[in-house]
Amino acid sequence: MTVSPAKKAIKPSSDNRSGDSPQLSHVVVAAGTPQEWRNFGSVDWETRLDDIVRGASVGGAQWITLLPYGGEVLSVTERLSLFEVISDAVPLRLVGEGHLMRGVWQKSSVLTIIVDPSPNGQVRFAAILESLRMNNVTAQNLDEALLAQHVMSPADVEPDLVVVFGPPDQLPTSLIWELGYSELVFLDLKWDDLSASHLELAVDDFDRRHRRFGGLDS
Repeated sequence: MTVSPAKKAIKPSSDNRSGDSPQLSHVVVAAGTPQEWRNFGSVDWETRLDDIVRGASVGGAQWITLLPYGGEVLSVTERLSLFEVISDAVPLRLVGEGHLMRGVWQKSSVLTIIVDPSPNGQVRFAAILESLRMNNVTAQNLDEALLAQHVMSPADVEPDLVVVFGPPDQLPTSLIWELGYSELVFLDLKWDDLSASHLELAVDDFDRRHRRFGGLDS
């Protein structure tokens, strides 16, 4: 899929400052490495995606994005091989090209899961900029909304919650843009330990927070 230079507004996370539970539209899960993902068979993926959906959707999210915590960048051939395995577990369609290729599972009319095996956020961001340049997008007509559109694609809203399966003193290499306004919950667990109950705890933690949207407590 060729990236279109046409602008499409990305909805910001809902700024709920009334003291009620914050709205949850988009959950990002950062866990494992592409190499660990490739060790999974289709049955493993069916179970893992079911866990992610059951756990991360309890707060009513419409979008769930799965990214690695880190690891080595896959070749395009390796990406395709990974998506073939996942496609045997769930009906997956591919969007994007090359190192921007993602798998999208339309779980229901109100829930979409994005599987992106990109372990390096800087590489992913550079690939997006290059794709935009190839589509004749110049610095003069490049803005935050357009960048957000292609970083989040096909989601139309930025993440509210990022659940990191890793140590709390280290950020995942896969995330750059997603960290700007999201709430972060760290679970010091490995890819093999991920379960629906862990994600439910993360969503419960999110529900009790007062969102700062990148700001500091006064």
